[in-house]
Amino acid sequence: MTIAPSILELQAFPTLSALQITRLHPFGETRATRRGDILFDTISSTYCLIVVLEGRCEILDRGSDDRILRTTGPGEFSGELGLLTGQRAFAACRVSEPGRVLVVQSAKVCHIVETIPELSVLLVTAFVARRQLLMRSAVRSLTIVGSDRNVEVTRLLEFADRNRVPYRWLDPEKADDTPALATCGFPNDSSFGVVLSGSRVIREATPLQLAQAIGLDLGVNLTERRDLIVVGAGPAGLAAATFGASEGLSTLVIEDTAIGGQAGTSSCIENYVGFPSGISGGDLAFRAEVQATKFGATMTIPRRARSLQSRENGYAIELEEGGVFLGRSIVIATGARYRRLRLPGQEAFEGTGIYYAATELEARRCDGGTVVVVGGGNSSGQAAMFLSERASCVRIVCRGSDLTASMSEYLVTRLNQTANVRIQLLSEVIEVHGSGKLESVTIANRSSGINETVDVLGLFVMIGGTPCTDWLRNTVTLDKKGFVLTGSASPIGKPSGGANSISPFSTDLPGVFAVGDVRSNSIKRVASAVGEGSVVIQAVQRYLQESSHVD
Repeated sequence: MTIAPSILELQAFPTLSALQITRLHPFGETRATRRGDILFDTISSTYCLIVVLEGRCEILDRGSDDRILRTTGPGEFSGELGLLTGQRAFAACRVSEPGRVLVVQSAKVCHIVETIPELSVLLVTAFVARRQLLMRSAVRSLTIVGSDRNVEVTRLLEFADRNRVPYRWLDPEKADDTPALATCGFPNDSSFGVVLSGSRVIREATPLQLAQAIGLDLGVNLTERRDLIVVGAGPAGLAAATFGASEGLSTLVIEDTAIGGQAGTSSCIENYVGFPSGISGGDLAFRAEVQATKFGATMTIPRRARSLQSRENGYAIELEEGGVFLGRSIVIATGARYRRLRLPGQEAFEGTGIYYAATELEARRCDGGTVVVVGGGNSSGQAAMFLSERASCVRIVCRGSDLTASMSEYLVTRLNQTANVRIQLLSEVIEVHGSGKLESVTIANRSSGINETVDVLGLFVMIGGTPCTDWLRNTVTLDKKGFVLTGSASPIGKPSGGANSISPFSTDLPGVFAVGDVRSNSIKRVASAVGEGSVVIQAVQRYLQESSHVD
């Protein structure tokens, strides 16, 4: 029986027309091929777009042996999202039937995407669909090994998931994974790590080491001064990067954890315009990343800003791991992180029972059990709805007396109508218990004075934000809570004119702006953050034009 290809597969593997191939020819080089030729491999730091003119090629999943993912013939092409982002290939390309191919270097692919609309739509759509298929297929070119009871393994899995890195996960504690573990190339004497292409082993790998191995932590030129540096890749930062790059500004985005920021951990955003059935924060961030990259923005992860310094003709972002990035203007979009509960002993359970995100990665650890969600905002409501599909019972614990004070009405209505969701108002978690992992929590009801200990598989904490502004101390002015003061609230002192022109997003440093959740008195919503990131580029452009006259 023949199974019809899915819509995603049709998007991923289009056949180029003769006219489209003709338009690609000036950007590439025609080469004759022989059976067995490797046209690109997973170990290469860069690779090319391969268009088959004659013959056939195989796309290979590299592991201890080679698995054929796809065969391409005349008019089809090989390559995926890494051609735009600078990541290494997650699959190899081998010639199975000799013939001829058109080889287009990655820099030329970026140029095509930026300048030829018809080919841009076709290539970008295919690249995005292929990345999604690679994520689903658990490619063996990258294998993460370790138990998710180990918080370091959890961090690797979270980093890969949130940054849309295709991988396979093998857990030594799962009997079903034993055969694959025996052949994946990971040494028995190490507790966790990663295996790349079935040969390179990184024991006890960190997210930074993983990023470096796959090219996510781009070796960006530290001496190049860019028009715009965006610090933070949440909705506000991604919007600023997209609009900045689309206006021709040389744009660099640095992010210390993962694309999407706090919003990237949201399971479903249902009130974002244009997505009537909702969209996960991760998917929204992924699309925005591709969009910004398509216009020429460069992203590097994980890179943590240590300080902001004034330099001649601009600013320098000093990095914690060493080095600086130079920019003529800066957009601060580092957002906020969920606050901790500050309970005795909670550190032992963070990542192994206490979570600050509700994605599929966390939800699969809660199948059939009780979970507690702490918080009264939209993030906690969305998390509760998502978790209710996997957990037997979801308890929302909120210190306030009314959810509608901080949560959208549609979410409150849905929570009240969901049978396995229980809302506990005027309540708080006061203790956590467990041995090796979280096993129970104690909830205090301030109204009745009754304490209750509940067996749980997970505690999800979403209780407002602490601004990520430690790196800005003694530079821009912050409010009492640590958020960045902007516009009329900042002590810039000049209402208009000159290089210090005020916008609602101006800080007291000329050419430095703040958008999204990091900004004092901003509306903490994804749509608002995207709007601020989009609009701030007008002020950035005005500043760059005015400061160029001053220079």
